[in-house]
Amino acid sequence: MNFRKMLKIQSGLDNYIGQSKNIDMEQYKTERIIALQVEFNELLNELPFLFKYWSNKGMNRKAALEEYVDGLHFILSIGNDLGIENYHYTEPSVHDMRKLVLGLNNMISRLNGGSYKELVDHFILFGEKLGFSLEEIESAYMEKNRTNYRRQEAGY
Repeated sequence: MNFRKMLKIQSGLDNYIGQSKNIDMEQYKTERIIALQVEFNELLNELPFLFKYWSNKGMNRKAALEEYVDGLHFILSIGNDLGIENYHYTEPSVHDMRKLVLGLNNMISRLNGGSYKELVDHFILFGEKLGFSLEEIESAYMEKNRTNYRRQEAGY
């Protein structure tokens, strides 16, 4: 996964949204963190096996990947807000998916420059544990990025 490339692509989308909507994106950093929280929890809704102990419902892989990538868009946008230019993945030592979920929610809520790498490492590990390859994540991100441009052009 080419994180640097995706940061630049996300910057392009954010700039396009800001210019086309006449929005000063600097004023909406907190909202991007809230949006990441929302998207991460929408992802969790596609993963009932993690918390609906009373249900036998499994993961809808396609929907989960789409929600995962929605969260990645905001992670990249926040990285741009923080001036992140490069990133190198270090696999965290967390193996329990439920602890990973709680940790990610905690990291998102206390997000700042110092915890950004930790958040991204855990988010990538979470995607891998869901069975998404790095190549698959990047490809889905690129497709969703195109969709986001089309939505903006259509007045979303």
